[in-house]
Formats: sequence, C-alpha cells, structure tokens
Amino acid sequence: MIPHSRPWLDASDHEAIALALSEDAIAQGARVRAFETEVARYVGVSDGVAVASGTAALLMALSALEIGSGDEVILPTYVCEAVLDAVLTCGATPVLADVGPTWGLTVESVSERVSSRTAAILVVHPFGIAMDTRSFAPFGVPIIEDACQAFGARREGDIAGTTGTIGVFSFHATKCLTTGEGGMAVSRDPDLLDRMRRLREGHSSIRGKRIAAPLSDLQAALGLSQLERYPAFLARRRELADRYFQELADLPVRLPETVREHSMFFRFPLAVSENVDALIREFQGHGVHVRRGVDALLHHKLGLSGVDFPQAERLYETTLSIPLYPALSDDEQRSVVKACRAVWRAS
Repeated sequence: MIPHSRPWLDASDHEAIALALSEDAIAQGARVRAFETEVARYVGVSDGVAVASGTAALLMALSALEIGSGDEVILPTYVCEAVLDAVLTCGATPVLADVGPTWGLTVESVSERVSSRTAAILVVHPFGIAMDTRSFAPFGVPIIEDACQAFGARREGDIAGTTGTIGVFSFHATKCLTTGEGGMAVSRDPDLLDRMRRLREGHSSIRGKRIAAPLSDLQAALGLSQLERYPAFLARRRELADRYFQELADLPVRLPETVREHSMFFRFPLAVSENVDALIREFQGHGVHVRRGVDALLHHKLGLSGVDFPQAERLYETTLSIPLYPALSDDEQRSVVKACRAVWRAS
C-alpha cells in the first residue's frame, strides 16, 4: 500500500540523532536553541520558540497574546480539529467562518464574523498553499498564521507564517519537515517572543499559564538535519506536482491549477464529482491510500448547521488528496497515476 504521507529520512538524519545520543544531549538544550535560530533564519523572522507540537505552539501563541475568556477567535471551519482545541483550551470562543474555493479564509467570510470581541484571526495555509495574509490586516486585530502544512510556501515574496503577528509550524512525522513530533511559533516581535519563551519555561504569569511541552535536543538534531536538505525537499515536491499536472490533465477531475504558483504542495488536492468515500475505497483496492482534504468540518463538531458554510460543505464533499511527499519514489508516483486512470477509467 502506498501511504498518503511518509517522512523522508536518510543516513544524515540517523547520524545526527546518533551524535546527539553520543553526547547525552536528550532534553531541551543547545540543539533546540540552534533549531529555533535556523528555522527563524530560514523563514526570515527574528526568532522562534520550539515546543512539542504544532498545537502546543498555537496555544502558546494565543496565550502570549493574552487571549482567553470573553475573547473571540475567528478561524476557518475547514481545518483539523486540533486548531479548534487550541482555541477552546485557552478559554476563548471560536467563531467559525466559511472558506473560499482555495480552501482558506477570505476577507468576505471574516468580515461577516468580526465583532468588538474579536481578539485574533487565525489564518490557515491549507495543503501547503500560501494564503494572502496581508489582506486581513485592515481588520486591525492580531493575525495568527497556522502554517503547519506550509513550511516554506511563498506568495508574492511573503513566506507563510511570517506576515502576521505570530506564525505557527508543525514538525510532526506527516508534515513538510519532521522532528517526529514538534512545533514552533515564530514572530518579528521581540516582546511576543519573550512572552512565549517565558510561557514555555514556566516563568510567566500571563493568565497563569504555562506551556509544559518542550521539544528535546534529540528531536532538534533531526530537525536541523532535515533543514539542511529542505531546499531539496521543496524541489522534489515541485517535481512531483508538475508530473501530476502533466499526467492527470486529461482525467475528469479538476487539478489545483489556481494555487500552483503559491503552493509548496504539501498535499495535491483534486476536485472530484464522485462520492469521496467510495473513491477512497476504490483507490485502496489499487494499493493507494488517499484521503479527504480534512477528516471533518469544525461546524459539524460543534453541532452547527451547514447553511452558513456552503463552500466548506462543497469542498468537504469534493476534495480528494492523493500522495505527494519527497519520499514518494518515481515508481510509486507512476502507480498512483495508474490508479487514477483505473479509477476514472481513462486511457
């Protein structure tokens, strides 16, 4: 079975971890600090604060902005449940908004939800697609960028996660760059960086919180090794995506052409007309694991009607994600293309 995602690990990664082990560098220490510095340098911001997961990084960002009870956070309904969990954990009220045709928040959807209680807008960069973060600045509230699926994605010179108030990345095993588990919040604001670091270390009284979820030097060693090869990761993703655009152009599906110039292709989402669950079973029969764009819509989780989220409802029923990751071999990609042709019965 060709998996939907798989980390790209090589001998240099193994050597980096072995070296960390040989030096008894296991807990949070110098390698974590180096990883924070190098990630910040890579995306072009002042600094970063690493923690154990992307969700912890998002909670840390919300807490550093002193968002809590009585505050509202606008976020898309088309996103993983962990984003909602972070908002609820900090005590704020999640205000769900519909998305546009490219799976992300739009100015129009946010304008319908902004109120005097809005404390932040959570802009998600889905599937590796860099959203137009600057378009939300006129609302005059902090912008948290969830770039967990878009590390290195660019849009008109802006790098995902660096245009808003705070950007958040994930380094889970399924993400663009991995430390096994892990995440980081980055910012250009030294005061926010200091707050986040104090939150992580337990030296802050910001709403009485502490983010007790450190990254380890062992994980950071892997992250530093992966970061050295990351340009090759992005080049490989582009190569695979370009091949899909070429090989699948004649199939009765819509390819993500409209986002081609500002996506680093963490995922390759197809717009289909058939039942997605049935397609997933068909692909499984051909030895290929495919998925919906998201497992569930957040408004379903909260028991809200889909009437206010028509675009998200449509995308949920029509988006199918096929395998695309640097570790996908050319032979495996040919098998995915073959499966697509078999499923849609094209020659």
